[in-house]
Amino acid sequence: MWRFNFRLQRPNGMRGLFVIWLGQMISGIASSITAVALPIWIFSITDSGAAVGLLEFFYFGSYLLVVLFAGILIDRSDRKTMMLMYDFLSLSGMAILLVLQTVGLLEVWHLYVVAVFQGVGFAFQSPSYSAAITTMVPRKQYIRANGLMSLLYDIPGIFGPLLAGMMYLILGLNGILAINLIAFVISIGFLLFVEIPPTPQTMEGELSHKKFLNEAIYGIKYIFQRPGLLGLQLIFFTGNLFSGIALSVAALYPMILLRTGNNTETLGVVQSGGALAAVVAGIFLTTWGGIKRPARAIILGWILSSLLGITLLGMGQTLMIWLIAIVINSIFDPVVNVALDALLQAKTPPDLQGRVFSASDFIAQAMIPFTPLLAGYFGDRIFEPAMHTGGALVNTFGWLVGTGPGSGFGLLILLCGVGGTLVGIAGHLTSSIRNVDQLLPDFQRPPPIGMIRRIQSLKTRKSARKIRRVNRRVLRGRTPLPPAE
Repeated sequence: MWRFNFRLQRPNGMRGLFVIWLGQMISGIASSITAVALPIWIFSITDSGAAVGLLEFFYFGSYLLVVLFAGILIDRSDRKTMMLMYDFLSLSGMAILLVLQTVGLLEVWHLYVVAVFQGVGFAFQSPSYSAAITTMVPRKQYIRANGLMSLLYDIPGIFGPLLAGMMYLILGLNGILAINLIAFVISIGFLLFVEIPPTPQTMEGELSHKKFLNEAIYGIKYIFQRPGLLGLQLIFFTGNLFSGIALSVAALYPMILLRTGNNTETLGVVQSGGALAAVVAGIFLTTWGGIKRPARAIILGWILSSLLGITLLGMGQTLMIWLIAIVINSIFDPVVNVALDALLQAKTPPDLQGRVFSASDFIAQAMIPFTPLLAGYFGDRIFEPAMHTGGALVNTFGWLVGTGPGSGFGLLILLCGVGGTLVGIAGHLTSSIRNVDQLLPDFQRPPPIGMIRRIQSLKTRKSARKIRRVNRRVLRGRTPLPPAE
């Protein structure tokens, strides 16, 4: 009688990372469709842009409140479990919304509650993925792996807006929520199937265990104690403030719509063009993976994306100029993010990466929830009135951005581009920031526990042989005994 001993081997390494990526891509596209459908539903119910904006505010606000504490649990727990938390929270949220919508009880505030839970889940997901890369792939593949993960945010940005409108008309909100629910189930199944190695423990990681609150801010202290890393984080903080204002729905959308007579097709082309450019850049980083100086790549990326991208975007008055500008900006966006992740992965011990990545995200995105509010205020109250006929800034900037509807928002975007450029130049002029990848030593990956035990065993046997050899020489009188005390 024949016996078949078949054992399914779980994928690991780069192959395992690709399996995780595939599952997350399925759920990401479905979530992107839902992210477009929910604001449409809210606006159809409330006819209020503020009600739509609150959805994003609750999502990012809850994320920022939790992300520092999430880093502690990521370092203390199994990273696969932490990665699953976002999917489970999102799945539960979609299930609740689907039930409420089916029975006709769904209200706008229900979406805000679900947005809070999704923001909390994302606070665990994003740092967990970045930290898991360190244990799954060798250091030479960090850029390639991070480039692959960056596509999770870019590819859904292409298909989500393109599919959402059509699917909303055909399937309605119920159908979209059901598809998103199924997508999260698939994503969880893929993640459970993959083998993620345990996090190596280091002496620095052991010494970092303190009271919960002190440990929550340990990642921030870790960055602040290293001037080069702190400088890079300040570049991201300030740069994201400028780019967040320029590219927010409260600045970019009004500029294009006002200058085109509310032509939504033009706006859609610009959005899709930017997302497609980011995907191309992510694919290039995944296949190439050749960034040798991450710090300089970050600085150069910020300078070029701000100067040639955002600045040109504000000056543009035609679809072609806007498309060129958004493509330039979007190409460098994955570059700077991937380079920062690779740098932190190389410089930070694995059992500290959860807290460090959480702190990095907190610093870099601290102002993101407020950028639409700032863009709306400055655009509506200051720049737009000042750039209309007879306005205070027409004679100064009219030749650069034009006049009339949308020119005020264009000027706001242009100034944000100039601000981002100056931030990148300041980073380049600071040697501790420019050369941080050389000045700050890489962490030394500890050898596997089996190798450590083998080395200890060899040392023990070697010592025993040496003792026996000395004893034989003493018995033969070749080596005198030490004098008695």
